Amino acid sequence: MTPASRRPARSDRSHVSLVQDLPDPSEVVEGTGDLSAAERSNLAAAESAIETFQASGWAAGQALAVIAKGHYHRDTHATFAEYLWDRWGLKTSPAYRLIEGYRLAALIAPKAGGRGVTVSHVTSLLPVVKADQEHGEQTAVALFTGAQAAVKEVGHGRKLTSVLLDGAVEELTKAGDLPKEGPERDQAVTALAHKAVVSLIREKTAGQSGDGAAEKPGKKRGPLRLAVPETLTEDLDEWTASLSAGLRMPLSRDVVVARIVELALEDSDALLAVAQRIESESAEKIGTARRWTWTPAGEARGYIRIAELKPKGHTAAKGAPPVGCALPGEEPCGETPVWKVTNHPVGKSAQPSTLHWCEEHLPEDSSPPGRWNG
Repeated sequence: MTPASRRPARSDRSHVSLVQDLPDPSEVVEGTGDLSAAERSNLAAAESAIETFQASGWAAGQALAVIAKGHYHRDTHATFAEYLWDRWGLKTSPAYRLIEGYRLAALIAPKAGGRGVTVSHVTSLLPVVKADQEHGEQTAVALFTGAQAAVKEVGHGRKLTSVLLDGAVEELTKAGDLPKEGPERDQAVTALAHKAVVSLIREKTAGQSGDGAAEKPGKKRGPLRLAVPETLTEDLDEWTASLSAGLRMPLSRDVVVARIVELALEDSDALLAVAQRIESESAEKIGTARRWTWTPAGEARGYIRIAELKPKGHTAAKGAPPVGCALPGEEPCGETPVWKVTNHPVGKSAQPSTLHWCEEHLPEDSSPPGRWNG
């Protein structure tokens, strides 16, 4: 599926460009046959922009959109997906995120205060754009402006995060009496976002102080010391050497690690990736199954609980009736039970008890520590 089929071009959309030598993707003609001289020129400019991805990631979105719309990959690759992977090592999902978000990133970048526009910023605001094709971009810019101003005013050094932006977007969806268009709407949206983000920051600050009082301006936490596992030090040294050479300045491991952590914390996708990594390390792997063992608290104290997850489901013993999900009242839910949860008594004569559950109905107290439920 091409970006053109995902998002039809609109002739009344203004030309927003991040790369001076590239045309607007909506102006690109879907080509066939050998590349023309003009197409080769566009391809060269597009690939040059992608090569500067680290410095200007969103420019790659416009560049990729141009290549996809014009089928500029057709000399070497049958599909855009094959081109993405072979030429850039990119999968289609992150590539289309860049394509979908570059216009909005270009529009809110001047309001970012030099901090740059992250994927999480654009991800939070894109629903606003999609909900209103005529005024959505303008509304998203106004939201971002108000949120950024609030962070600068009461954030005490904080950055604008996706959590804060999501809060502003949520308030927008609740507001039913805003002006329909024009400067009045922009001002109202900016004020709404400012108020929402200020409220969220103050709530968070009060919670961190522990007594409901706001933190004093200028109060900062001390530096956090990170321990890098020995298995990663070689890769970290290679990164440090490459960055030092490429930037023509000496860099330390600490500086590189700090930037890696900073970028990861700004990327909402990194949270899920970290959760999945920790989850995979918390379980014992048995073929395709994963097993967690822990000692529960509360009423189940005195037992060892074992939860086994089989992606294709648990089957009954030969000759036994089919295994069903242990819903209250033993009502069949029709879903395959993928969880097998067994309570083993410790120092008691009682026998172990086992229940099977589908993913949807697994009780919270049977969801093992280390299992991601975000």
